[in-house]
Amino acid sequence: MASCRSSDGEPLKVAVEMGVTLKVKENHATPEKTDTFYNPKMRMNREMVLCALATMAEEKDQLRCLDAFGATGIEGILWSKYLKSKCPQVTIGDIKEETVALIRRNVRSNGFRVKTEEKKRLRDKEDGRVNNEEGGMDDNGAGDEETEAMKKPEIEVVCCDANVLLHQRPFDFVHLDPYGCSVQYLDAAFRNVPKDGIVAITSTDTSALYGKCPNVTQRHYNSYITRSEFMREMAVRLILASVVRAVARCNKGVDVLLSLVAEHFLLVVVRVQRGPSYADACLERVQGVIHCQLCQERVFQSNDRMLNENNYTLLPCTCHVGTPGKTATLLGPVWSGPVFNLEFLKRMFSACRGLLVSPTTRNHLKTMIQEAQCPAGKGDEMCEDDMDNSCQQANQNPWKKRKTDGDDGYQSQPHPAFYYNIHRHCAKSKDSPKMQKILQYMRKEGYRASRTHFDPIAIRTDANLLQLKAVLQKYSSQTVN
Repeated sequence: MASCRSSDGEPLKVAVEMGVTLKVKENHATPEKTDTFYNPKMRMNREMVLCALATMAEEKDQLRCLDAFGATGIEGILWSKYLKSKCPQVTIGDIKEETVALIRRNVRSNGFRVKTEEKKRLRDKEDGRVNNEEGGMDDNGAGDEETEAMKKPEIEVVCCDANVLLHQRPFDFVHLDPYGCSVQYLDAAFRNVPKDGIVAITSTDTSALYGKCPNVTQRHYNSYITRSEFMREMAVRLILASVVRAVARCNKGVDVLLSLVAEHFLLVVVRVQRGPSYADACLERVQGVIHCQLCQERVFQSNDRMLNENNYTLLPCTCHVGTPGKTATLLGPVWSGPVFNLEFLKRMFSACRGLLVSPTTRNHLKTMIQEAQCPAGKGDEMCEDDMDNSCQQANQNPWKKRKTDGDDGYQSQPHPAFYYNIHRHCAKSKDSPKMQKILQYMRKEGYRASRTHFDPIAIRTDANLLQLKAVLQKYSSQTVN
């Protein structure tokens, strides 16, 4: 990073990301001590949100977009820079005055106008209180400069609490990226969002989401979880359960578009549907998870009002038969529906070509597309060229007429829930096949199977654990000592 100084002499560093130049303070990497938190490791998160917004902008121009936690303002600047032809109405908010001042400086340094300053300048001009700050410029020169400035795209920068701003104004696209937990902003985020509006939520409170601090999980998410091999997907479903409860209080439902877990953050993107029928359908998908602590098998517990005589019978495994004591625990409640939308991911992959996204982001999108598809036969898996063609077709024929009546709004064959870690469940006395071979064998046996971005050494499949172990046992070779 290069160095410079602010107007009051405070040293600043210059960071560049995707063609955007930012001025940040020297302690920008410590959120507790700085007003301008900037983390380069969150680039994938910003790129995913940008791709989601670009996909939404294909359906509608002049979207009202809000980056509720601006920090350096990089996200709002990226939206205006790469979606300039769609004329988005970008608003960047933050609660600290010093942060807002630096955001305005970053906005101007990247060739954009600050909307609040332009309004103030026009009011001052009407009152006859415009002063020439440059000192040596005549009226004609000032007029030419003002004309050139008005041609630049504008970004609104406001100093306001996120909850207050979301209650005051509606936005078509909202990104919540607070430091830590995001549940305290969900009620405000979904209060005014219109039909088909999109809300992206980033959470970094991994200690609560991964079961390390169960008391915090109970307070924030009203759920109970433990550490397990599928804890990353459980964390996503935990957030989505809170989202569904918040949106249902506004008589709305959601269509989950994508879920991402990378580095130290979790990102979920949902599209809002209005109406109590959608709210009721989503609430029905918030269910508990019966989890065997011995073999890691898991199954959703249906929301049946009648008591089940023995919940152990719901598990496909037989660990409770030969083991004394209690072997399973009830987790959740969590979201039990799909965590990906295949058509939206295809359109995102097509939209990312015109953006300077990193190869890592493109690879994650490819993996999520395969994960959402979760093919069952050998011919169902798409190669890279087939994926490109499929994404182009999805982009040419947007899903504007979506079925959203109850469960019909979801894909006819949604992807299976959860995944299995191959290293944990492979036969110890045999050499396990390579990951790609395992996927081929699972499909050959008639099961759906794909890789998952949640765990690089795990597969997502509709087979239960006993069936997976049988396939691994069948196709594994005996270890030679």
